[in-house]
Formats: sequence, C-alpha cells, structure tokens
Amino acid sequence: MQADPVDDRIDDRTVEPTDTAAIERLLDELQRESQQRRAELRALAAQLPEATSRRALVRSMVASVVHAPNRPLVVKRAVLKLARTPADVLRRLRPR
Repeated sequence: MQADPVDDRIDDRTVEPTDTAAIERLLDELQRESQQRRAELRALAAQLPEATSRRALVRSMVASVVHAPNRPLVVKRAVLKLARTPADVLRRLRPR
C-alpha cells in the first residue's frame, strides 16, 4: 500500500508547537490540496450520467432481454429470482 504524501511531509518536518508560521503554512498547503482534490472529484461527478428512473431501467432491461442471444436462460434466471423474493422478505422479517 502506498503511503500518503501528506503523511510523509508531516513526518519529514519537525514543527515546534511554538512555530505558528510553519504550522500555518502546512495547514494552508493541506487546504489547497484538499480543494484541488474536491475540484477533481466534482469534475468526475459531472461526467457521470444523471440518475436513471426505475421505468427507464426496467425498459432497458427488457430491451436487453429481447436482444439477448440466450433468452430462455435469462428468463429462467429472472423467474427464479422473483420466486425467491417472497422467501427472502419473510426471512428478513422473521425475528432472530
């Protein structure tokens, strides 16, 4: 596992509790890096698709089943999963 570069910087520096200027510089540097990471994450989040409605999700699933090469197997798995659902719900509701 890779060490965090911030930890390395902090370990390399010996900052006396009375050296407030050095502490302020270190905190400012950490704050700038944090803001840079936030900006990168916001840019990544902006590239993600918008939330999909359940109707659109079901519609795309049906479309993929229609065009699936092995439709009988896909339908069989879906039916088996639906058949297990009531048992799963009962198991979750039953007190332990």
